[in-house]
Amino acid sequence: MDEPSSDSRDELTLLSRDELERRVRQRTADLENVMDTMVDVLVKLDPDGRIRMTNAAVTDVLGYDRESLEGRPIDHILVDDHRNPQGSAAVSAEEFVETLIREDHVTEFETALVTADDETIPTSLSASVLRDDDGAIEGIVCVATDISERVAAEERAAFLHSLLRHDLNNKLTVTYGYLELLSESPALTEQERQYLDYAVGGIEDAMDLVENVETLNRLETDEAVRPVDLVPVLEESAARHDDLAERNGLEVCVEVDANVTVSAGTLLTELFSNLIENALVHSEGSVVRITATACEPTVRVAVDDDGQGIPSDRQDSILERGETAGETGGSGLGTHLAKRIADGYGGDLTVEDSPLGGTRFVVTLRTPSE
Repeated sequence: MDEPSSDSRDELTLLSRDELERRVRQRTADLENVMDTMVDVLVKLDPDGRIRMTNAAVTDVLGYDRESLEGRPIDHILVDDHRNPQGSAAVSAEEFVETLIREDHVTEFETALVTADDETIPTSLSASVLRDDDGAIEGIVCVATDISERVAAEERAAFLHSLLRHDLNNKLTVTYGYLELLSESPALTEQERQYLDYAVGGIEDAMDLVENVETLNRLETDEAVRPVDLVPVLEESAARHDDLAERNGLEVCVEVDANVTVSAGTLLTELFSNLIENALVHSEGSVVRITATACEPTVRVAVDDDGQGIPSDRQDSILERGETAGETGGSGLGTHLAKRIADGYGGDLTVEDSPLGGTRFVVTLRTPSE
């Protein structure tokens, strides 16, 4: 902040004591007005973690009389294990203050506040330590944002994912089993068998969609990257589709040297599985070849096919959500998922023409840092 000019200092010197007090009161009133228009709860603590000042949101959101909180420890409004036995974010005033003194600030710490009616409100809490010119702690300012709507939305999404993953997938599996039994009947006409093939294909697409949605859900919770041996991942990804490769008459070749390590997580298999499946279903070729080239600090993995290819003006858009490659393009989610996974691991996925004549998907992944 700029120092007051000499003219400003002279003006303050000339002001009467009454005028100075009036100006201080006005500025204090302006500050309190700003605080009280905040939607978020604001609390100022003394160095011991006791509440010294609050804004109007303490009453509007939590239902407390503001004066009743003054002098109480912060854990009077912070959730604890007794009031929130299922929660893992309960924190005592002592722990909270110790963390702040050590870190000097806390940002978006997810916990919960307790209302005057002894109910809990999910909260994102940020706080900073106030220090004087000598570095001594004067107090702590905390701002708490109500995240009830976000938490409720996350819980609804989790329920829907569970419903999709278990109930719907189970029903699709049962239906698929009956269709397979029906396909063994020698009494089917050629047209009936064609209709049956359409039905089986639709069920397979639906089951793939369920699996892809589950993968998208896991993207949000996948663990931090770690060193991953690439060869077993590629071999497992290819093995998942042995039946599909045999049924469509394609050969899958994994030509990667041993001891190639990349930084990734558990979804790396899903990434390559999606790319291999895409080639087996849509390329209309005869071979899918996976190769890797190490070029520190990255490894480039190419998934090539000798099929019909993708026009150059479609190669970038094919990685976007919902984009498909023609009538057999499916949901358009598989390659988008692969792109999302690669990005999540600090890598990249691009599309280009393959030297085999079809399409090449290039996955660039980082090597583990020393």
